Formats: sequence, structure tokens, C-alpha cells
Amino acid sequence: MDTTKSSAPPTTTRELRGLALYRDHGAEITHEGHGVYTVPGCGGGTYTVDLAVFGGEETCDCPDHARHPERSCKHIICATVYRATARAAARREQAARTKARASRASLAPLVALGG
Repeated sequence: MDTTKSSAPPTTTRELRGLALYRDHGAEITHEGHGVYTVPGCGGGTYTVDLAVFGGEETCDCPDHARHPERSCKHIICATVYRATARAAARREQAARTKARASRASLAPLVALGG
């Protein structure tokens, strides 16, 4: 019998709800700048999330985060997933542009020779 314990904490309901919120409403999130996002609420309306990219504490103006500021609410989790997804897409786009420039640069001597 395996008695080892995982070092990862169990997934919380807030995490699952944050992922579901991103899945269902991710296209409605707006990036306001400097780590601040407007995230839709499940019951309508929006909440402002600050992911504290310059330090400090992550904040959300939802009632759940006001009651439990020591925990990430579903809106903070949703905004975090949105930010990570957007950053990954930007890295992929940059890599594709870099690859295309390198390809053109490697073909430049052949073009100059008329080949």
C-alpha cells in the first residue's frame, strides 16, 4: 500500500469555479492594464481584479474576497488563467515571427545570387 502524500494541495471549489468561469466567460474578460482585469460575475455584473503584478496582495472587489481576503476568489483564479493564456499566446506569436524572420534571413543570400 502506497502511503506517500502528494505535496500539492487538493483542488478547492474556488479553483474549480474559477476555471469554470474562465471556460464559460473568458471571452468577456477585459485587461485594463498593469495586471488589472474586469471579470464577469456569474450572476451578472463585473468585478475588478488586481493581480498585483508589481507586488502586494491580489485583490478583487467581490463579496467573497471581502469576506476571505486571505484566499483567492474564483474571479482572481479566472483572471490568472486568462493572463497565463494570453501570455502563452503572445509567446507563441513571437516565436512564429522570430522563426519567419530567421527563415527569410537564411534565404537572403540565395535570393541575392538569383537562386
